[in-house]
Amino acid sequence: MTASESPAFTAVAPHYDTLMRGVPYRQWVRYLDQLLRVQNAHPRRVLDLACGTGNVAEILAGEGYEVVGVDLSAPMIDQARRKADKKGLKISYFVQDAAQLDLPCSPFDLCVSLFDSLNYILEPDALARALARVYAHLVPGGLFIFDINSVFALENNFFDQDNLASNDRLRYVWRSAYDPETRLCRVVMRFFLRHRDGVDREFRETHVQFAYREDELRDMLADAGFIDIDTYHAYTLRPVRPTTDRIFFVAQRPSV
Repeated sequence: MTASESPAFTAVAPHYDTLMRGVPYRQWVRYLDQLLRVQNAHPRRVLDLACGTGNVAEILAGEGYEVVGVDLSAPMIDQARRKADKKGLKISYFVQDAAQLDLPCSPFDLCVSLFDSLNYILEPDALARALARVYAHLVPGGLFIFDINSVFALENNFFDQDNLASNDRLRYVWRSAYDPETRLCRVVMRFFLRHRDGVDREFRETHVQFAYREDELRDMLADAGFIDIDTYHAYTLRPVRPTTDRIFFVAQRPSV
């Protein structure tokens, strides 16, 4: 069995949907709908930032939204485009860095960024630029909804998991290490893919996330121009608490 190391979201891209098949994407979208009802918002054009292979974008498109997806990973976007073409979905996908977001098809009524994608922006200055770029791509009154892994989640090894005991063709073991000084959580992801010859071949990706605090993200959003910034304990309308592992943010570009 040989092992190869790849950057995040490259080697795993063709297997990502298999890996994430247990994720309740439709429940995530229902929660988005709930947050939109709280805001009395009725968006039409949606930007899915860090869209991955397009699973949420496809659901939103199926609900009648006009959707554009953006991701930094070209292999993930390749998968998203292939799936959209196969299903006949009119979703435009772009490979872009969130900190340099510059789309020809803006503005949008809503931007969403899900599955702790913003934790992958490791430099606070780069995240601040990304928030400013999202702001620039929204209509007046537009909303930005995103989630992050909290400091509590990253420092308590919530990434650690495996399925080595399963009979799945793709098995994995993930182990994380959090450095409180740098606030970086490094996750070594080992994957074991069983080929037709019955031999497992290993490949690896190392993922790194930055532990952003709720208060500093509020400040960064405000600095970017957003107002009416609300936070929630994930999948609820309850406030964030010290043991919240995932925090959802809702912020608005002013109407005027």
